[in-house]
Amino acid sequence: MKKLVSIIATFLLTVVAVQNVSAKDTPITFEQLPAKAQAFVKQHFKVNDIASVWKDDDFHDQDYKVYFNDGTQIEFYSNGDWEEVKTRTQAVPAKLIPNGIAQYVKKTYPQTDIYKIQKKRYGYEVELANGLDLEFNAKGQFLRIDD
Repeated sequence: MKKLVSIIATFLLTVVAVQNVSAKDTPITFEQLPAKAQAFVKQHFKVNDIASVWKDDDFHDQDYKVYFNDGTQIEFYSNGDWEEVKTRTQAVPAKLIPNGIAQYVKKTYPQTDIYKIQKKRYGYEVELANGLDLEFNAKGQFLRIDD
């Protein structure tokens, strides 16, 4: 039994090591982002405030990250659709928040900004300025508080 556990542990460590070695973050220019990602940034943020742009190449997928001087971070899927918008000192732009989520947060947590929104398979996860994580379905209806 100990030998089996040892073999499984060694296998898992090898898989993790290979994934970490194969993951490659490469700095790129803004113009190298997918067109859809460029349009998103231009519409909702100031291009002049970009600190760096990165392409994250894994062996199974590819995504992009844009970092701004104020600490804001945007993650994009390989096709240019946004996956996550995270801020440090200000609210996520209101245009990015689905109406149902915005109304729920305004009613239930007045005076509390949304500092992060992330698209998930089931809908959205948002993090409020007070650190609370909330989950919503794809229609913007509240599901639960995430621990």
